[in-house]
Amino acid sequence: MLEKNSILLVTYTKNTLQTLTAQLTEIGLQDYFNIDSRTVDELDYLSLKKYSLVLITSTIVYKMVKPYLPENLPYFILKRTINYAKIRELLELPKGTKVYLVSDLKQSGEETIAILRETGIDLDYIPYYSHEKPNKEITIALTAGEPQLVPLHIKKVINIGSRLIDISSLVELFNHFQLSPFSSKTHLSARFMQSLVDISKELSDEIFRSKLLQQSLESIIQNMDEAVLVYNNELQIEVFNQIAGDFLELENMGFKNQSLNDINETYRETFINLAVGQESFVEMNGTTFYMRKKRVIIDKEVHSTLIIFRKADDYRKIEHDFRFKAKQRNLVARYHFDDIMTGNDSVINMIHIAERLAKSNSTILILGETGTGKELLAQAIHNHSPRRLHPFIGVNFSAISESLMESELFGYEPGAFTGANKNGHIGMFEQAHQGSIFLDEIGDASAVIQNRLLRVLQERQIMRVGGDRVIPLDVRVIAATNKDFHQLIEEGKFREDLYYRLNVLPLRLLPLRERKDDIPLLINIFVKEFQEMLDRSAFVFSKAALELCQEYHWPGNIRELRNVVEYTAHISGDLVYKEELPFYTANVSYQSDSHLEQALKEIEDDLRRKGFLAEVVMLLEFLNYKEVQSAGRGVMSDYLSQKGFHLTDQQLRYRQTILHTHELIIIEKGRKGTRIAKKGEKFLQYIKKAEAAV
Repeated sequence: MLEKNSILLVTYTKNTLQTLTAQLTEIGLQDYFNIDSRTVDELDYLSLKKYSLVLITSTIVYKMVKPYLPENLPYFILKRTINYAKIRELLELPKGTKVYLVSDLKQSGEETIAILRETGIDLDYIPYYSHEKPNKEITIALTAGEPQLVPLHIKKVINIGSRLIDISSLVELFNHFQLSPFSSKTHLSARFMQSLVDISKELSDEIFRSKLLQQSLESIIQNMDEAVLVYNNELQIEVFNQIAGDFLELENMGFKNQSLNDINETYRETFINLAVGQESFVEMNGTTFYMRKKRVIIDKEVHSTLIIFRKADDYRKIEHDFRFKAKQRNLVARYHFDDIMTGNDSVINMIHIAERLAKSNSTILILGETGTGKELLAQAIHNHSPRRLHPFIGVNFSAISESLMESELFGYEPGAFTGANKNGHIGMFEQAHQGSIFLDEIGDASAVIQNRLLRVLQERQIMRVGGDRVIPLDVRVIAATNKDFHQLIEEGKFREDLYYRLNVLPLRLLPLRERKDDIPLLINIFVKEFQEMLDRSAFVFSKAALELCQEYHWPGNIRELRNVVEYTAHISGDLVYKEELPFYTANVSYQSDSHLEQALKEIEDDLRRKGFLAEVVMLLEFLNYKEVQSAGRGVMSDYLSQKGFHLTDQQLRYRQTILHTHELIIIEKGRKGTRIAKKGEKFLQYIKKAEAAV
């Protein structure tokens, strides 16, 4: 067997390196060549001598590589093209939409624009190279693998990934080694074109399906008895039926560019302030409406909001009375399985199992830590069961004192004890007759209550306190705890026979640390909730803040995550920094001192390569003064000028962006200015230590 030729791929960034290496592997070039890959920073003259050919990603990169190239070593400057498999979001934009094309190098940005125009994606592309002052009117940005350079105000970022190697360069590579790129063995063209085939087929199928779905949905919505309204995150109305149009007078406004801000103020405020996932009776302009509000989730993000409402008088009186009175006594389960927001496979599988268990009358035991959503799951099970039209009663054993628990659960007869109601009292088990009773934190039940619960589960009948009459029950029991039953049984704190009566159909809710892929989705949902509740501007979590959230162990689970989002909604600007998270500590992001030092070394190398390490260190030292705390660009510019660094406003902005990207500074909104971050303080210490060692 002949020895394979060795090829070296050289790129400017590691992101491009990974993308192109994966492309060459996917095409199958490793069957014919030994392929190595390095960034420019990793090159040295001697190591290049062992290669038969060097592949360089652009003419700019070639200028950087040239000093390392042996005289007789052949090289190719690759032609690049966009990744067609990732352009679907671009195709959804209206023709002529203004978008920033974000890139770090002018040449690569211009090449990307040219390819997109040749492809027929007719948008108004405006180059942006990160050091310019952004136009706040442009809210959409397109980037080829460099989302970190996108201006902070951008609302929609479309990342089509690093550009791929064009097929013409791959053919040239094969011809260089006298191999046929179109032989029956290589199938180069078939492999390369597969992404185009996939995206074309996907779009074709999707367009066909979307037309049928749209027609079906329009027909369904227009024939519903309820008023239906859908609005997006910018409060633009996307869908409404004729009934909603009549209520909101939308038929007089035309059918384009309609906003929630254009309708009657009472309706608008009601829609925005309505609690998500709840069924509510709301009075608007003298009329009572029965109303529901849901979030529409697409790709783990809140896409829009659905409002369904109807005049309360339209319902039959008996149903209206039942709903209203039951709701006053909290006898109705509000949540359903589609209220459990997740993209985690394990949680989805648990939901499917719970849906099947809901059909049974057997006792269900939900195991999960505090804040994981045990009551939400219990309500969803009830609403998916044959008992959904009957009461749902919830009782928390950790919230009611032991002295009151027995009478609350089982009720009491008139005169049963001093202070008892003269008419007696119906207990929670009786109230749940033909429905479901949810026994939350059952692990906290006292020994007396455990004895009585065991009898209820065995006999399906109760006796009120102070009574002598047995009352038969038809009730479905759902129990839950955050405690370890086996430990409680070993310690003699829980009856073993009661445990086995409860543990018939067990379900386990994952803690948030075991479903961290759901954290961005949940944050997005809570952000939208508090944005509306507090009537504040839109805000998002920074990349560093999201990463820190996914590293955190979340002892309070989803409840704690919601609290964190609520906290940031009150104190943060349009961007939530990791330092603003209540659980942030200075060293939480670093696993070891060596990890931190390596990260700081990479930052130093980047700043030195860009040529402004000295002025950046000077700027950080200024921000680190105790008297400064934070400063605006004017103050920082004056200080640097005094130290001999004369920068234009545009140059200072660019350096701020670089420091912010490296998490060395925090750029506050409004007049608060810029302040040094904990990582910036660490970087200063690292630089001083390095200077002292020289």
